[in-house]
Amino acid sequence: MAAHRRKQRSAGLQGLVRLSAVSLTVASAAVATACGVGGSKNDAAQNVSVAAAPDAPVDLSTGDPAPMEAATATASPTAAATSAPPTSRPSPAASSPVARRPAATTKAAPRPARTTAAPAPARPAPKKSAPVSGSSGFTSGYPTGADARGAVKAAVAAAKADGRKVLIDFGANWCGNCKAADRVFATSGVGGLLDASYHVVKVDIGSQDSSAFDLLRDYCTGEGAYKMPVLVVLDGNGKVVTETHSTGNPELTEAGLGAFLRKWA
Repeated sequence: MAAHRRKQRSAGLQGLVRLSAVSLTVASAAVATACGVGGSKNDAAQNVSVAAAPDAPVDLSTGDPAPMEAATATASPTAAATSAPPTSRPSPAASSPVARRPAATTKAAPRPARTTAAPAPARPAPKKSAPVSGSSGFTSGYPTGADARGAVKAAVAAAKADGRKVLIDFGANWCGNCKAADRVFATSGVGGLLDASYHVVKVDIGSQDSSAFDLLRDYCTGEGAYKMPVLVVLDGNGKVVTETHSTGNPELTEAGLGAFLRKWA
């Protein structure tokens, strides 16, 4: 009888040991699940089975190991429950970027460039034509009965066109100084100055032609006798530039007449 009681007491102690081991295993699995720690399903089941299977108790009456079916059957469902891998929360999906339309940029229309009125083209100065021998119209002597006024008018128009000056030579065919002047005008040096810068008009005042004297008085208004030759220079507008009745004649030499022509050209 006493032996039977000892056997029951031993069996009760063994049941308490098995219950404590199962409870410890369940608690450990629960902690692992909460912390997100765990391996695969087979590893969890294997750990529970090893932990839940304590050393087999020995029957004191017979010396054989006591059956473990109940403990193993009890531990297996728990192990299966604890072996499930923890459910991981799905990470919040990254919000897909929203393509924004670029702000419409409106370019201001370019301002039209200011246009300044082109300045009125300046009138080109009349160019002097290349000197040609005899182009001045000089001839020795004074033509009698010629239309002196008409000849002066034509010479002024030509001077306005080519930028030259007009040289009017008032004299007489019998005048010695006039003949001396003609000889100088006929030289190549002085004649070249005439061809380059003057249109020459010769007017005879020795024949007492009244129209010739009237023309002379139009350009020479001074008092007194006229000392021949009287030289008058006009511009392209017919205005008097100089006249020798007031200033006096230059020397009737190449140097004197040459200096005079160059000065007023």
